Amino acid sequence: MTQTLPKELTSLVDWSVSELGRVIESELGTKGFQRIENIRRYVKSDNGQSLQGLLKLKKDLASLSSKERYDIAHSFSLMLELINACEAAYRTFRLKEEFKKETLESHRYGRIIHVLTAHPTESRNPDIIYYFKKIQTLLEKHLDHSEDQDLQDLHVLIKWVWRIPMSKQRKPSVMDEAEYIYSLALQKDILDVFIQQRKLKLPFYIRTWVGGDKDGHPGVDEKTMLGSLQMARGFLLEWIHEKLRNYFADLEPLAHSWDKKKVQALILQSKKIRSHLTKIQKIRTGDSHRVHALKQILDQTAKTYKSIFTVESPSLFEIRELMKIFPGLVVPLELREDSSLVHESLKGSPRKYAISRMLKALAQISPQHDPRFYVRGFVLSHTESAQDIIAGISLAERFLGKARLPIVPLFESANALESGVSIIEEFLKSPQRRQLIQKYWSKKLEVMVGYSDSAKENGSFPSRFLIHSALERLEAAIKKHGLVPIFFHGSGGSVERGGGSVQEQTEWWPESALATVKATVQGEMIYRNYTSPEILLRQLERFAAARDQGRKKVPAKESVEKDLQRLSDFVQNEYREILKAPHFLELIEWATPYSFMKDLRMGSRPSKRQGAVDLTNLRAIPWVLCWTQTRALFPSWWGVGSFWQTLSSEEKSRYQKAFAQSSLFRSYIKVLGFTLEKIELDIFAMYLHSSRLPKEVADSFVARFEKEFAACKKAVHEITGEKSLLWYRPWLETSISLRSPLIHPLNVLQLLALQDKDILLLRETVTGIASGMLTTG
Repeated sequence: MTQTLPKELTSLVDWSVSELGRVIESELGTKGFQRIENIRRYVKSDNGQSLQGLLKLKKDLASLSSKERYDIAHSFSLMLELINACEAAYRTFRLKEEFKKETLESHRYGRIIHVLTAHPTESRNPDIIYYFKKIQTLLEKHLDHSEDQDLQDLHVLIKWVWRIPMSKQRKPSVMDEAEYIYSLALQKDILDVFIQQRKLKLPFYIRTWVGGDKDGHPGVDEKTMLGSLQMARGFLLEWIHEKLRNYFADLEPLAHSWDKKKVQALILQSKKIRSHLTKIQKIRTGDSHRVHALKQILDQTAKTYKSIFTVESPSLFEIRELMKIFPGLVVPLELREDSSLVHESLKGSPRKYAISRMLKALAQISPQHDPRFYVRGFVLSHTESAQDIIAGISLAERFLGKARLPIVPLFESANALESGVSIIEEFLKSPQRRQLIQKYWSKKLEVMVGYSDSAKENGSFPSRFLIHSALERLEAAIKKHGLVPIFFHGSGGSVERGGGSVQEQTEWWPESALATVKATVQGEMIYRNYTSPEILLRQLERFAAARDQGRKKVPAKESVEKDLQRLSDFVQNEYREILKAPHFLELIEWATPYSFMKDLRMGSRPSKRQGAVDLTNLRAIPWVLCWTQTRALFPSWWGVGSFWQTLSSEEKSRYQKAFAQSSLFRSYIKVLGFTLEKIELDIFAMYLHSSRLPKEVADSFVARFEKEFAACKKAVHEITGEKSLLWYRPWLETSISLRSPLIHPLNVLQLLALQDKDILLLRETVTGIASGMLTTG
């Protein structure tokens, strides 16, 4: 099966994992290493992958000490993360080779905007990330030109990571999350990508939730908002200072040239840039005035430089371009608050409500200048009426004087997605509100659609169908008034939260959603996308290609849409029915890590709501985390197999044709195949049988899941006509089959951790499983 993987990659994995083995042996001794090696071989065997084999492994591991269990969990977690580093290094190495041969096109239009957010979806310890970044760089170097010294360097790095838990040991603050994001997205070589994209007229921007997402987060207020902006400012100023050092190093020798008087005057003028930079180090009242003054002195200096040398200064050009990308010299935030609290804030004292204090602070740092340099939009979660949007405008006007901050309704529940068009139409009935959008919001009306909560409530396909239908109708409603629709996709990294490859995410979007691509990038996906400039550039290229492809898209026939509506309704009903089934919520509480979410310390935001376990109180990200950890991935596929069994041969043929005709259906079936390939129901059964659930209840759920799973796989095979679930990416099928057994010991150890309330072991297994599954939640 490994024949579908490149030899360079398999060799790199063998080389690095072998070195991990030597480190483990040096740390644990021959006996400790042999125990881990025996477990690895066992889970790779057929016996080690069956339910009975896994239960035997559990019994064997139960006899070990807590320290011995932790060492095993740490070993397998490091092994999986090392494999991830090998894959990222190989991908970067390959892309570097490809980019040498390719000519980037510059005729494509539109913008790409990543909204970076933490949320509890990065389970790895920041210290381990730091060292694995070094390991990845070493692996890239080894691929390019292997040296004997590489092995020694790798040995030392693995020695270091052995001493650090893979998992976080303390709850991160909002500022910790901001630092994680900016250390990746604002590193020097990534900032160079922003400049390069702008030169190619392929604009790319980033925003962030961190410090601005107040909704449901008691730790977010005006202090975190300013703190996040300040931290981004520090990273950007560091880059500018380096450019200026190069600029002065090149300029100062010319002070002794034949044109020395002009050059000396230019040097004096240039020093004013440094003087202005000291004035903006700290963001405080009137910051926008000082940033504007810096821009003016940069423009004047660049003009003087060109008048002397007849060419532009490369360093000054790049600094000025950076200020066009980040006009406030910060990463702009997206504010968010619950609509009901926005109404309350209008009635109450500004001091009482954090969102009011945040808007007041925004007004203070951007007087008479565009607040969008610092905050791009004010998102209203749980928008249920036009009055909610109007309330958002009123609150912004109260502190900013004018409606200069775009208000963005968020539609995430089934009801909100279905009624979104009527809400927007009611809002746009008023000529005054349309004029406001034209005057202050650049004729653009932005709407955010939420994938996570809609999928938690309805299942993955109904969520996608609801969003697909909403986008098409919202686009028409907004364009009807001569406005430009902007769609903000609140999707996650996992399939269960709207994730997938760029093609599978975007191929069913309407044209306006591709003209400006705006989507969240969360947690560990930030690391994957920003781990190297080459990987980021390839991602951006794929969005640009998706945009070009979208212009050629042929809409599905009305009859196909009706068939998909039928599928969506059935799956939604099946999904909601099992959520109401007796003992199902007990399954979540007793047979998954859900009850221990507070102990995992993955994010600054509360990981679960207070109160009893019910669907309303279950946050979407931890909900998906539990299904990922137990390897069931339930929200993505439940109900599809049952639906397929109800169809006649003639009806099945219609869906087989729909697979070719509908981009929405085709993209879903592809991610469904990917999901089914990753599922391990024997692992899920082990969780059920190891829980407090009565045996007959556990047996009933296992039988029910196995029946639906078999029916769902059959449906995918018959719809696609393919024998493989991953016919379109055979290398991915191989990758999953190779790494999947290596996750099994972590599942077994996690069950022991849950049973014994061993929190350190639990954290390590959650992080290790997330590394193996390539997603946390």
